[in-house]
Amino acid sequence: MGTSTSARPIRSRFLTLFSKSRAGMPFIGGILTGGVICLVVLRLSGLAVVSQHEIDKQAQLVADLQRENYELTDDLFNYQRPDGVFDPTDLPYDELADAHAAVADARQQALRAGEFLMVTFGANWCMDCRTLYHNLKTDDVMAYTDGVFHFTNVDVGKFNRNRDLAEELGVDLARGIPVAIFFDAAGNKIGTTNDGQLETARFYSSKQILKFVRDIAEKSVIAAPDSFQ
Repeated sequence: MGTSTSARPIRSRFLTLFSKSRAGMPFIGGILTGGVICLVVLRLSGLAVVSQHEIDKQAQLVADLQRENYELTDDLFNYQRPDGVFDPTDLPYDELADAHAAVADARQQALRAGEFLMVTFGANWCMDCRTLYHNLKTDDVMAYTDGVFHFTNVDVGKFNRNRDLAEELGVDLARGIPVAIFFDAAGNKIGTTNDGQLETARFYSSKQILKFVRDIAEKSVIAAPDSFQ
């Protein structure tokens, strides 16, 4: 049976399309093969394809962890000692003070009075700093230091204040606070507690702090309050 004239153009167009599709098949096959190879390589190397959804979840997790870290940091730098132990209004470290001017003035006052000078770097959130200040204010210590020592404090904030002044005086904040520098009655530097002598001040009694300042005034020795020298 012969083919009708109207069917020939249809068959011709079909053959043309089939021929073109066959010509494009190697290109499409190459793309598919490349994709399969990539997946195999990722699997063999222990990697996996991560969706955008998973990336967004991980980014949110990182953001949440950063926020929690900031909250924990704020808690760390908030003083937690019960108010019944220390007067909550008696804050020894003035956050607004001009520390450079305060230390310069303290050095002049101590020099005129012929007194030793203790400059303590610390912060109000620091339990050891507050304990040291409290012990220096006890009756037995003040009975000795009155007229012998002049005291001034420098606020370091969250270790982001007055670092330049500490470096200028040779005070190292790396071991923690409180850390102090001492000058004799003539204004000469005796030394510092850069070796951590006061780092655990919360564990020292007022009697140990009394021994500490006596060693400085009478022997020019800066030793830990619980040492035997």
